[in-house]
Amino acid sequence: MWPFKKKKNKMRFEYFADGFGVLSKTRGFMTSDAFEQAWEFAAKHSESGWAGTGGVPDIRWRVHIAIWAANHGLSLEGDFVECGVFTGILSLSICKYLQFDRVEKNFWLYDGWGCIPIDSVEPSERSAVENLNKVLYSRDNVYESVVKAFSPYPNCNLVRGMLPETLERSPDKIAYLSVDLNNAPAEKACIELLWPRLSNGAIVVIDDYAWVGHELQRDMWDKFAASHNQLVATLPTGQGILIKSS
Repeated sequence: MWPFKKKKNKMRFEYFADGFGVLSKTRGFMTSDAFEQAWEFAAKHSESGWAGTGGVPDIRWRVHIAIWAANHGLSLEGDFVECGVFTGILSLSICKYLQFDRVEKNFWLYDGWGCIPIDSVEPSERSAVENLNKVLYSRDNVYESVVKAFSPYPNCNLVRGMLPETLERSPDKIAYLSVDLNNAPAEKACIELLWPRLSNGAIVVIDDYAWVGHELQRDMWDKFAASHNQLVATLPTGQGILIKSS
């Protein structure tokens, strides 16, 4: 039996943000100098994209997962790939934390930097996508801000255009992959194209996997993983983790 009894108004969360809270858990990664600097760098460069929405969301735990997965990829053959960048808060954190300008890899960053085409999503996804387009993705200045933010990292390649078409310009070997397209058909097309290029042991971070309202994406990823005798790990951050293994 779990030895903790919930008492009304007595909860003291160590962390409560991004749709979840933790009790009796250490979070030393958040207070390390390297992580704090990476988060502050990425959050500062993401402010324009979140203006008028209450500010940059506190997604530090998600960032921690992305940094962990990317750090693992340093020891594998291939480049880093992110499908769905927006302000670059995940990839900028990775670049700052790993001092990516000193890494002998390229980071390929794919995004349309504009509204998600409504005709590309399933009918049940359209309401959520229309809201995202209205609140976030219709902003005109985000791409210019992202270009400036990544300027200290000459080995980062921003590829603007619709996915999966722009993946024609993608590396032959991939050591780390992040997918966040808010769109089940697009994510399916991307992973089917990129999976054969993933190095054995490479980690795929699926940003929307366990979020309510993204059930189509979750079901698609579960079916894809099962077809390769794999299983997606569900994280309380809402992310999913899939590891390439032969």
